[in-house]
Amino acid sequence: MKSKIYLSLIFIVVAIVFGIIFLMTKDVQAPQVNNQKTISNIQQAIDNNQNSTDNEQQIQNSAQTFDPIANALSRITKKPFGIFITPKTSPVQPERFQGYHTGSDLETTSEEQNTDVSVMAFCEGKLLEKKIASGYGGVAVESCLLEGQNVTVVYGHLRLSSITAKVGNQLKSGDFLGKLGKGFSSETDGERKHLHLAIHKGSSINILGYVQSKAQLSEWLDSARYLQ
Repeated sequence: MKSKIYLSLIFIVVAIVFGIIFLMTKDVQAPQVNNQKTISNIQQAIDNNQNSTDNEQQIQNSAQTFDPIANALSRITKKPFGIFITPKTSPVQPERFQGYHTGSDLETTSEEQNTDVSVMAFCEGKLLEKKIASGYGGVAVESCLLEGQNVTVVYGHLRLSSITAKVGNQLKSGDFLGKLGKGFSSETDGERKHLHLAIHKGSSINILGYVQSKAQLSEWLDSARYLQ
């Protein structure tokens, strides 16, 4: 009888000890789980804030500029900004120019050779000039405020008669500007059908398609940075 009582007491004591150990272990681990959740929540908040900032920046950039031709960025396949051209090394043959390319050439497709290709205003600003110029045929120049600085935008190889806006008119980004000139005609000064898009820093008009030094090239911005 006494043995049964002793065994019962031992069982009760062991159960109490294991119960205490279990409760102590649970209390120690609980803060670690909560702490891990807190760290995850903080990281998620940081990621959400970064994504929000990136989206706001994209919206701001897209509000500032407009692709002058659809799928503009993918059209830069021959002469990007800054490439050094010589008559022998040029990706376009025959070539008559030499120097560092100040703009980005937006090429046309084979289907667009015999159809009108509209060019839209890249940014909001005033039409400063439209004329026939050597190397371009028809060319237009627009003023613009880009990322807080004054620039002029050069649109080369346009059909001059298609530019309906008058010099001094205000354009909004995405407004119709004109149409590309016919390839290998006087409208493009004998060049293939494409758009030369260049951005010159400052308010002075400069339509040079090529410059002879990198120091001169630094006066221009890479227009591809603002295309989609």
